[in-house]
Amino acid sequence: MRKIVGLCVLLIVLHFNLPAQVDTSFVYKTGLSYGTLDIRLTKSSTRYYYLQEDRTVSYRESSPGVRTNTYKDLTSWDSSPYTQGNLREKNGGADYFVMNYRLLKPINYNASYDPGYPLIVFLHGAGERGNCWEKGCYFADKNWNPNTNNPAAPTDPESNLMNNDHNLLHGGSVHLSMRNNANGKLPNDPALPGRSFPGFVLFPQMLSGWNANTVQDAIRLVRLIAKKYNIDEDRIYIEGLSAGGYAVYETIKRAPWLFASVQTMSAVSDAGLGTYNMYPQVANLPMWTFQGGQDKDPTPNETAGYVRRFRDAGGIIRHTIYKELGHGTWNKAMNEADYFTWMLQQNKANIHVFGGSTAICNTNGQGVRMYLSEGFRAYQWEKNGAIIAGATSASYVATTTGTYRARFSRKANPGANDWNEWSKPVTVTESSPEKAEVTQIGTVILKDLNNFGDAKLKAVGKFEKYHWYKDGTKLSISDTISTPTFKAGTCSGPCTGNGAYTLVTMNFDGCPSPASDPVYIVFNNQAPTDITAPATFTGELQAGNSVKLNWANSSNNETGFEIWRRKQLTSTTYSKWEMRVLTAANATVYTDKALDPSSTYQYKIRAVSNTGRSNYTPSASNAFLVIKTGADNSAPTAPQNLTATTAGIRVIKLTWDAATDDSGIRQYRIYYGSQSIATNSTQTEYTLSDLPLNTVYDFTVKAEDLGGNLSAVSNTATGNSYVSGLYYEHSTGSWTKLDEIDWTALPEFTGTVPNFTLAPRTQEDYFNFEFDGYLYINTPGTYTFQTISSDGSRLTLDSVVIVNNDGLHASRTATSAAITLTAGPKRINLKYFEYDLSHVLTVRYRGPDTNNSYIAIPNSALKSGTPPTLRMASQGEPVVVESVPAMSVYPNPTRQDDINVQYEIKDNSPVQIRMIDFTGRQLFEGVFDATEVNQGVRIQPVQTINEGIYLLLINHNNQVVQQRISIKN
Repeated sequence: MRKIVGLCVLLIVLHFNLPAQVDTSFVYKTGLSYGTLDIRLTKSSTRYYYLQEDRTVSYRESSPGVRTNTYKDLTSWDSSPYTQGNLREKNGGADYFVMNYRLLKPINYNASYDPGYPLIVFLHGAGERGNCWEKGCYFADKNWNPNTNNPAAPTDPESNLMNNDHNLLHGGSVHLSMRNNANGKLPNDPALPGRSFPGFVLFPQMLSGWNANTVQDAIRLVRLIAKKYNIDEDRIYIEGLSAGGYAVYETIKRAPWLFASVQTMSAVSDAGLGTYNMYPQVANLPMWTFQGGQDKDPTPNETAGYVRRFRDAGGIIRHTIYKELGHGTWNKAMNEADYFTWMLQQNKANIHVFGGSTAICNTNGQGVRMYLSEGFRAYQWEKNGAIIAGATSASYVATTTGTYRARFSRKANPGANDWNEWSKPVTVTESSPEKAEVTQIGTVILKDLNNFGDAKLKAVGKFEKYHWYKDGTKLSISDTISTPTFKAGTCSGPCTGNGAYTLVTMNFDGCPSPASDPVYIVFNNQAPTDITAPATFTGELQAGNSVKLNWANSSNNETGFEIWRRKQLTSTTYSKWEMRVLTAANATVYTDKALDPSSTYQYKIRAVSNTGRSNYTPSASNAFLVIKTGADNSAPTAPQNLTATTAGIRVIKLTWDAATDDSGIRQYRIYYGSQSIATNSTQTEYTLSDLPLNTVYDFTVKAEDLGGNLSAVSNTATGNSYVSGLYYEHSTGSWTKLDEIDWTALPEFTGTVPNFTLAPRTQEDYFNFEFDGYLYINTPGTYTFQTISSDGSRLTLDSVVIVNNDGLHASRTATSAAITLTAGPKRINLKYFEYDLSHVLTVRYRGPDTNNSYIAIPNSALKSGTPPTLRMASQGEPVVVESVPAMSVYPNPTRQDDINVQYEIKDNSPVQIRMIDFTGRQLFEGVFDATEVNQGVRIQPVQTINEGIYLLLINHNNQVVQQRISIKN
């Protein structure tokens, strides 16, 4: 039965009488592989831990000698719904500070609601610390202790030391929104929205790094919060990012019984779970981990290694990789549609089944391994509604089919009302995996016609583990290799010589397949020539440049026929021999398809068995079956729907629909002006770079087939290399100087903006931007430039650094020397990074174009020039592309379901409205009456779109007007 909460009991009494949720050896134990476990709340009658609520410990003062006792506001949003507090340790007459924290409570909190509220524990990254991490300290060094306060801490009310608000930087606003979305609904309300969280959220703050001690203090804090408030102790969830991800693994290493699920984002290590062989102890926790494909700490391979160890130990873990992201995965992770619903589905009462398999394995008799968390005071298991005698431990192996449930008690010698709820039922069945299947790549009767001496086998289907055997003995090959190469002779690894090779496959549940049929490999021409070679090997050319091969089966002991082919490249050169097929026994025909037209091919055939071979037919080394394919006189169809989109500075991306041809497409050819480009590819897109600036192009495309025939020309697509606004690249990470950043690395986010702005940032601290574009000078003369930034910025003009405002600093202005500029476009580039706290960026200039007064560079000046009147490629109609807004789009920014457009029309001609992204991808197209557009129309994109900047285009009376719109979902 669940605990009754909300009783008005003195804290001091609570501390003297706190029972352990689990056996005391799971709370305090020495001599463990990683050291001592100590997450006790009470160490003696005079030494215990307690909560001091509504107070942040710091040395900030509002006036001399008067502590503020509150956090410093460091978030860009209102964090006040998170209450403040600190964990303390009472030791005799001493009263020590341990850890600050912030706590978010559910709306309309009901202290008597049964079964209680879920709780999320969020462990922040290193940058959100109270004082130090490896990149710096707010005060003194990491040895500074707030209880001894030596040297004396600053009392300035603006001091960032022990801030207790920065820990909410990542995730704080998201979890607040999810709490608000729940809108006071109880956790069991079926009307609860999917993106919501109807419970408590706890953000502990470490002082100078997560480690064994600070993690154990955080566990104590969680335990005290769970006892003070009406918390459902079966639904305590833990999350962490970066260094906090390491702290999550450190936490579950010490208290796996406490949590119902785990979510880590860019966890910098596994906290020694592998070193101490502790994956089996934590594998019964449902997990979801997130990794950036560009991250270097941890690398994708490191995290994949952790994931595989969890799965090897029977864990069920979701592994999400964002290929385009670096270290900063948390914003995208927490915006996953089921991030919170997945969490809320997890419950400590649920049975964990090893590897997720609920079937008894018929190949090895392995039962279904089921687990509850270890450490609770008592356990019961039942089958088909009857208690299983003697099943009183945290695990049970089911060897017979049926429906199983389990439960535990947090009390020793529990009575009828002292048990936790029964788990969800697990229905145990039986399974018989299908026999593994192996195919060969090339011949296994070696050497081959190329004198190649290795054999390559391939598993059919995808499995988690592959066990390879030779003559029944397991080979020392990694069980992740599905396509090994075997060599002759004796050596380490995948090579052991002639024999029968088999495969056994399995998934992480450990249920092996029956062994595959053997593949017999014979190396170094050791196979005897004991099979009669096929006779009368002939070929007949078929339609579509295919050849039908025929032969006489002259043997009765072959298992199949190998057919080999090579192509003549020149009068004296040939491609390598390729084994086209290994037929079944007794075959006499095979059709080789899709040969190149106007080409010459040579063929040979031989019969093979498990251990022997025939000679090749034709038998002479210089004799072959020669097939000459016919010419291809049929041109392919023309590519359709060619589009040209500006994709970067002096970059245009072309896309088109594929052409078709009876023999096949070899490549596409692109034409513009006097230029032509052979793509050497069948891809239906091509990007042209380093184009001359401020130039208009008419592009066409033709398809070329395998016979060299060219199609008719595609439609014409018009593009230009004029630049308006800025292209940006944005990534997350922690740096103290611009030169610490690898600006050549693939950025996490890209886009376009009308001006220098930090608005597209994905988090409030630890990020960078690079902006690239052109500044148009109308009036030549002397100019000076300024950047106002916090933290570092660097401005270049035509590749020359003119303002260097680098380093960690508050908002600071740096000014260039006077520069003489001619009229026209100047390449402008700005690099910026933000460490933490405030973020500021403004770029200003002064000169003849500004009446010699400093102004922020306006949108209208950030361009390479003004495009001329352009021709609409698809219709041949004139269109004027405007770069300034001439329509009313409201609200802006807006959501994708609330985009409204109004445009004044003075005649009755129809109006086309389109919405595109900056790759040219069309998201909406519609035609409206003039009266509709005059009054305002709402448009709805055809698909869900991400946050960002998009273009709205109005086409009316041969004129196109465009305006940027910002979407905030």
